[in-house]
Amino acid sequence: MAKVINWLNEHLEEYVLCNLLAVISIVMMLQVIMRYVFNASLTWAEELCRYAFIWSAFVSIGFTIREKSILTLTFFVDILPKKISKVVTVLAKLVTVAFFVVIFVYSIPMIERIYSTNQTSPAIGVPMYIVYLSIAVGSFLTIIRSIQDLVVAMKSPCS
Repeated sequence: MAKVINWLNEHLEEYVLCNLLAVISIVMMLQVIMRYVFNASLTWAEELCRYAFIWSAFVSIGFTIREKSILTLTFFVDILPKKISKVVTVLAKLVTVAFFVVIFVYSIPMIERIYSTNQTSPAIGVPMYIVYLSIAVGSFLTIIRSIQDLVVAMKSPCS
């Protein structure tokens, strides 16, 4: 069980993002071939790629936090004294956690409303709540990664 949790902690977003990228690449290449070689386009290709892109956008936020590759502006924090810099950094990470908690909390009723309508996408017929579920899943993963980042920041020495 510990191995599974460790793997999920280290590779979950990577795995999901790589598979979504593969789906987008394969489907778009197939669409190009169908359109220019066979003069017939696939009615569902753009829609599937759009939804895969939406999922990848929300899942990637937590991934960038985990990899410490998220865009940050550190100019002002870098010129502050070390102790104040640490406080500002921790506060910023707390704001990030709070922001994504709000997004997560507000996404649940929205998903429930869309689920209750039984709305499906026009071309592939996927239930639309699955597309909107990306907001909740992505924000939940981001909350986890932000809390991990916050703990690391709080444990780091000031000097």
